Amino acid sequence: MRQFYYVIQTLLRGRGSNITKIISLTLGLFVGILLFARVAFEMSFDSNYKEVDKLCVMNAEYYIGGEKGAPMQVVMAPVPAAVRDFFPEEIESATVVSRWWGDNTLFNSNIRMQPRIVLSDSLFFRTMGIEVLKGIPAELANPEVLFVSQSFARRAFGEDDPIGKVLMYNKTIPMIVKGVYADVPENCSLRHDVVISFATIYKNKWAQAAWNCDDSYEGFVRLRHTSDIDKVNAHIDQAIEAHMPFKPESGFGIKYSLEPIRNIYIHAETVRKMVMIMSLLGFAILLLASLNYVLISVSSIPRRSKAVGVHKCNGASGTTVFGMFLWETAIILFISLLLVGILMINFREAIENITDASLTALFTWRTMWVPLLVIFLLFMVAGVLPGRMLSGIPVTLLFRRYTDGKKGWKRSLLFVQFAGVTFIFGVLCVVLMQYHRIMTKEMGYDPDRVAFTYYHFPGGTEAGKAALRLLPMVENVSVCTADITSGYGGGLISDENGKRLFTSRFNYVYPDYTEFMKIELKEGRSLRDSTECLVNEEFVRHINWPDSPIGHLVQDHFTIVGIMKDFPINSFYERQAPVTFVGWKNVNVCWHVRLKEPFEENLRELNRTLGEMFTGGDIVFKSLPETLEKQYTAVRRFRDAVMLASVSILLIALMGLIGYINDETRRRSKEIAIRKVNGAEAASILRLLSRDIALTAVPAVSLGILAAYFTGKKWLEQFAEQIDLNLGWFVLVALAVMLIILSSVVIKAWNIANRAPVNSIKSE
Repeated sequence: MRQFYYVIQTLLRGRGSNITKIISLTLGLFVGILLFARVAFEMSFDSNYKEVDKLCVMNAEYYIGGEKGAPMQVVMAPVPAAVRDFFPEEIESATVVSRWWGDNTLFNSNIRMQPRIVLSDSLFFRTMGIEVLKGIPAELANPEVLFVSQSFARRAFGEDDPIGKVLMYNKTIPMIVKGVYADVPENCSLRHDVVISFATIYKNKWAQAAWNCDDSYEGFVRLRHTSDIDKVNAHIDQAIEAHMPFKPESGFGIKYSLEPIRNIYIHAETVRKMVMIMSLLGFAILLLASLNYVLISVSSIPRRSKAVGVHKCNGASGTTVFGMFLWETAIILFISLLLVGILMINFREAIENITDASLTALFTWRTMWVPLLVIFLLFMVAGVLPGRMLSGIPVTLLFRRYTDGKKGWKRSLLFVQFAGVTFIFGVLCVVLMQYHRIMTKEMGYDPDRVAFTYYHFPGGTEAGKAALRLLPMVENVSVCTADITSGYGGGLISDENGKRLFTSRFNYVYPDYTEFMKIELKEGRSLRDSTECLVNEEFVRHINWPDSPIGHLVQDHFTIVGIMKDFPINSFYERQAPVTFVGWKNVNVCWHVRLKEPFEENLRELNRTLGEMFTGGDIVFKSLPETLEKQYTAVRRFRDAVMLASVSILLIALMGLIGYINDETRRRSKEIAIRKVNGAEAASILRLLSRDIALTAVPAVSLGILAAYFTGKKWLEQFAEQIDLNLGWFVLVALAVMLIILSSVVIKAWNIANRAPVNSIKSE
């Protein structure tokens, strides 16, 4: 108890430096815990399913021109069932899933809801290992049936029993609720609030689900034993060869295989890079926060040496002094953790936006060991090193002044801090420039003031175009089967001899669609009727005809009349794909309008007007520019996380630097005074102190900027469209960091450099 009393007294006497320690640790713990919690969240993806090791995803590898492409988690709709039937002893169940494209809305009376919807069959819950709380899963074999998650049922129906209730899909198709299932955790790659029966696709003719077309589905398989995966993969071709005679040796082929679901997300290149960089950022900021604590603590040794001597004269051992310092560190760490908790509660919404996960999902019992380990390691680094140094102070220092001329350890700590600051600011520079590039790069089409919706006008295409053109806020109208951010559906392309060559992304468009979107033609003319098509430059490169493709046939009955310049049909994450636009005057699916200014105001007025005009359907236009921006939400969130880490680490490093300067000016005050007595000007004193810091800062900043360059280069590999890394930018970052460091030295040392030398000598 007496030791604890002395610890409290020591903390109160040194409250100035302790406040600095608390701020430094709070910033480091706040950002570091969030970063490592997010890393643990990513690493635990798809691990919550029942007997998850038996759950596999179906991969497809496309062979084009004899070359194998990267595995993709896509299948044609009948594939999972065929594989299940071929391996009855190895496969317990299999299911096909469609993450339905377009607008998904459900209406409970007049209440409009937009849940995450997937379509699947009656084996979905059994295969995925999701608990069904109410209802019989076999009901999913019937059309226009749906199951809802527990949380969605509560939102939609309150405390009422949802079974038997009717929800209107897109305000036109009645769907009967037949069951309720347990919520899917946030760290699942297949998240959903509603499962609609797959049979609904066939009844309403939403899409084709056959062996020879549309590979936009996903297949999941549950094995009886984890070891069965090798046997299935060895003979899986036999299960589908009778239905799908696509052989790699023919120039185009598809090979399917199973892979454990847990491997898919965590082994993705983009995820691995993000986990690596976030781990580096988290490690850097926690290391700097703990080393900053060490630097401030050890800098106080000259001031605290007599107190340690007094304790030892009164019978305290080195172990006792060491324990007192650990208690001191534990109290400061506890206060910092309280402040971290307050910050997380007060900035919860901003934190969840940056991390793209709720706090309850980040800090679960399964991942709580991560922040606890972070806290323990920080305590060990921050407490043990200075504690050992303090406990080793001899009793003789009670009778003489303690001076420490050895600066190697201090410079080492500063070196790490300067290198860490430069590293994070260099990475931030890369992230900011890449985000600016993908948000401002020429798209190859004009999304300005464009809005779109998925809707079937009752009177057909011409009636829909006429109705929209009459509205005063509408400047132009066109229509197609899918919006330009959807990636489109795939279709096989064969040469004129029937040999399959590759898959192209298809969009069936009204003839004026390219003019509406302002897609530039490199060659030929635009569409006129439903027997013509346009292809992009990537299509031409793939098909490699010796002459111009104009006049050739696609799929035996569409004549190529023009070549479009390449444009992204999803995002800049993905490489350019071959694209085919087929003319179709009766298309009545995805409607586009270009509105007059002011865009946002006119968009709201458009939706209000259409809601009054078409009360029998759900027609709500959404902004294409906003949809494009949402594709890069992950990049924006990563940018925000790096910015938060950058600001925090800069503040931590500056606090450590200021503490070092205070210690140096106090230790060298007599030397500085003698120099001034001998005629030294204030400027020369500042140069002396700045040169001392610069000797540490220059190599540290150089090392940090090199690490940032290679890390940024690695992060950029996930984008098909990248900035060109210029070393000149990194030199500017390094110079900016050096300017901040030297400016801090000059500002802090200005007082001692201008102090009357007699005051410094008198204080000795």
